[in-house]
Amino acid sequence: MACDVFDPYPKNSRESFYDREDTLNEVKKLIQGKFWPLIIGPKRVGKTSIVKIVVNELNGVYIDASGITSLKQLASSLYNEIKFRFQIDLKVLKVDIDKKPTFSLQNILTKLGDVVIGIDEVQNITTPWFISVLSTAYNTSDVKFIFTGSMIGLSKVLVGESKGKKFSNQFKGRPIVEKEISPFSYEESVSFLAYGKERCSINMTEEEIKDSAETYQGIVGWLTYYGNLRSLGYDHKKAKEEVDNIASRIILDEYARLGEIEKVIVKALGLLKSSNWNNLKKVCEGLLGKKISDWNFDHSLKQLIKARIIYKKDGKYFLIDPMYKVLIRD
Repeated sequence: MACDVFDPYPKNSRESFYDREDTLNEVKKLIQGKFWPLIIGPKRVGKTSIVKIVVNELNGVYIDASGITSLKQLASSLYNEIKFRFQIDLKVLKVDIDKKPTFSLQNILTKLGDVVIGIDEVQNITTPWFISVLSTAYNTSDVKFIFTGSMIGLSKVLVGESKGKKFSNQFKGRPIVEKEISPFSYEESVSFLAYGKERCSINMTEEEIKDSAETYQGIVGWLTYYGNLRSLGYDHKKAKEEVDNIASRIILDEYARLGEIEKVIVKALGLLKSSNWNNLKKVCEGLLGKKISDWNFDHSLKQLIKARIIYKKDGKYFLIDPMYKVLIRD
């Protein structure tokens, strides 16, 4: 029988969500204090679970924006989430969504009252008009937001880091508070697996737990997949092989969306483990078979850092997710 702690789907309640109590409580306090939290961090560290749990506890509305780019799509998703939950007249707005999505979305937010809306993967909403909608909502409604995302696209605009954008100034001074979610430490990874083992009576040795904690380097998603497979009766070796297979599909899909220079940087770091700027650039040029301008290389590095795919420490660059090693193999 599968273990709830190791359920690979995002959590909806804190009962099966491990060791983020302080974060959950802090995010709730921020919202109740009329701040709008922006939860940022690498993929697969629990951002979606945090926003879903907080939204559920505050009886709010959750929107998955991973496939949303336009205001029309956002307004339609919000309409579908609220039409059976709130006693407000939305019939006219449904007709207007196709023709006047900005107006419709502003009207929906005004009618909702004191409601929390969680928007997951907000950086995917590429239309700059969304900033205008948020600014209007802040001034004219009681709606409060919680966002998750990486520090690219709209997320940068929300915290005032976007330059030269027509709408970027509209949101300066608004109550956005960034909350960074990091991978588990080695010790936290060991504790997480040990907790699941005890809670669900899974046969895992201390050596297997330590090996898995070392392999997955705190990425909660991979630790969760491993624990889930162990709860289903897979032995240590087979569980790790299956996690590798899952990671291959996911990582290769993410990798395909990167730019040419970003791809070669990620691949080079998979080979090198860590590197300074100069050596990394030389290796990337060797892999690519051509020169890369300093500006393009530096820009790509910064984009990967903002996307929380790599990080920089003591003058060296590292991959955050160890499972990007599949790029070397594949």
